[in-house]
Amino acid sequence: MEAEFDGRLIKGIEQFNHGLFFECHETLEEIWIEEHGTDRDFYQGIIQIAAGYLKWEQGVLIGAIKLWRSGLRKLEPYDSVHLGVKLGPFVKQVRENLTKVEQAHAKGEDSAALVVPVLSLSF
Repeated sequence: MEAEFDGRLIKGIEQFNHGLFFECHETLEEIWIEEHGTDRDFYQGIIQIAAGYLKWEQGVLIGAIKLWRSGLRKLEPYDSVHLGVKLGPFVKQVRENLTKVEQAHAKGEDSAALVVPVLSLSF
């Protein structure tokens, strides 16, 4: 049996993967507002990470650091695949980027070269 995905989750993933971090935030926030169960932190974690990449693009490293830390904390309790989203590789890449940006910020550098992770679905 094929898993059914909320179309907004798929749209948010596509937006994230195209670097549309603000739009991803807005799309997933719609689901987050409606969610009152155990998946609320899952959506908020991805929202915060997307917002962190927006801050990184804007050169606001401390904002990116704070948002990524918070988003990663929210995602920690979830399995490597949750609601069909492959979190394992995504979280690993965000952690690597967080470390690079923390190091750049500590040195007073403007930014760090990063590989933005990809959100993908497990079918």
